[in-house]
Amino acid sequence: MVDTSNVVILAIVFCFIALFVVIILLIRTTRKVVDNTNVLLKRDADAVLAASPVDKLKHDLSCMNQPAKMNDSQLMDWMDAKMDEMSLYQNPDLDLKTASEALGISQRRIVRLLKSQPQYGSFAVYLTEKRLAKACLLLKSHPQYTIEAICLDAGFRTRRTFQTIFKSRLGVSPSEYRSAVHNNL
Repeated sequence: MVDTSNVVILAIVFCFIALFVVIILLIRTTRKVVDNTNVLLKRDADAVLAASPVDKLKHDLSCMNQPAKMNDSQLMDWMDAKMDEMSLYQNPDLDLKTASEALGISQRRIVRLLKSQPQYGSFAVYLTEKRLAKACLLLKSHPQYTIEAICLDAGFRTRRTFQTIFKSRLGVSPSEYRSAVHNNL
């Protein structure tokens, strides 16, 4: 007569061996899938790099409205264009969350992108630079506008804040800047 305890032990051992074999097969299959995916991704990247200028342009156009597919340089250009097109920075209440939602880019990606840009480093600095650029453009092109109107149109909340930031960044007040620009024409 066969001892039932030995049969149970043998069954358990066989189950563990079968489970071990299944795990090894899964690991091998997963590695193959990952390796094949990496090969395909590299092949696609190499194809884009080796493509003709027309093919590169087509690729860039296909990514144009898909920020998730853009590299940092493309995304920065796209974000700048969208901020201008939508006049987002002109809203004095604009914050990172609102910009993220309007642009369809995660807050984390915007922060990482701006940290990688030495001239910005943060969303606040980026926003200030966009507003200052708009103010300079308005000071040059609209001498009849008041400093208050330019300040508000550029997205600054108060004239005092605008003048303080303008002078600290450019070394002259907005009025002095306007005079210098128009005297040099």
